[in-house]
Amino acid sequence: MLQVWAKWLVNDWKYNRFRLICETLGSLAFILIYLLMAWYGDDVCITTIFIIQLIGSSLHIINAYMRSSVNLIMLNSIVILIALFGLGKMHLWGEGEFLLW
Repeated sequence: MLQVWAKWLVNDWKYNRFRLICETLGSLAFILIYLLMAWYGDDVCITTIFIIQLIGSSLHIINAYMRSSVNLIMLNSIVILIALFGLGKMHLWGEGEFLLW
């Protein structure tokens, strides 16, 4: 199992280095979100979470485009829209001032 993983990693590094970097950094961004939430609990800064989410999803979209994966592009596009909506609601409209509520 370890040999298969190592062969895949070497192969991706040799032929798809940029894609591997985007995929790895995007995944690390989401791991960082979970670490921040575990460490700070209820006191975690939601703005920081949304910004990291935007970065991670953008990197995953680049990776999905290079893999021609339409479903991953759509999934991460939805995640970006949710993050932008959350940031906009928090910083542009404030609490209770959004037109739909």
